[in-house]
Amino acid sequence: MESIVKYQKFVCPCCGYDGLDTKPYKDIPNPPYPINLTPPYSNHWGEGSYDVCLCCGFEYGLDDEPGPGLKPDSFESYLKNWVQNESCKWFEPKSKPTDWDIVKQLEAAGISVPEYIRLARQLTGKK
Repeated sequence: MESIVKYQKFVCPCCGYDGLDTKPYKDIPNPPYPINLTPPYSNHWGEGSYDVCLCCGFEYGLDDEPGPGLKPDSFESYLKNWVQNESCKWFEPKSKPTDWDIVKQLEAAGISVPEYIRLARQLTGKK
């Protein structure tokens, strides 16, 4: 008899992608995540994994803690830049589901959908 091993997946605290192979931060809780935390997130959840989200491309432990003299990205600022300037371009396009929807992904992860995303959807006629 074959046994099926199901591996736990983790959720990106930036975009809500639920296919991460490792925890983004050592002690991060399950979603929904607390809002309005300031980077570096290692101060809140322990060391970042330095893995990169296949969806938005956020690198845990680097984008939020880039080093001396560099401005750290919060999840909110990174998400806004990714949506508005990169048009939600997937870091790993082969991993993008054909029916992918940013609003559904954020909502499923318990991440509040920013108003700029809702407004953009209204302008394009997408519900």
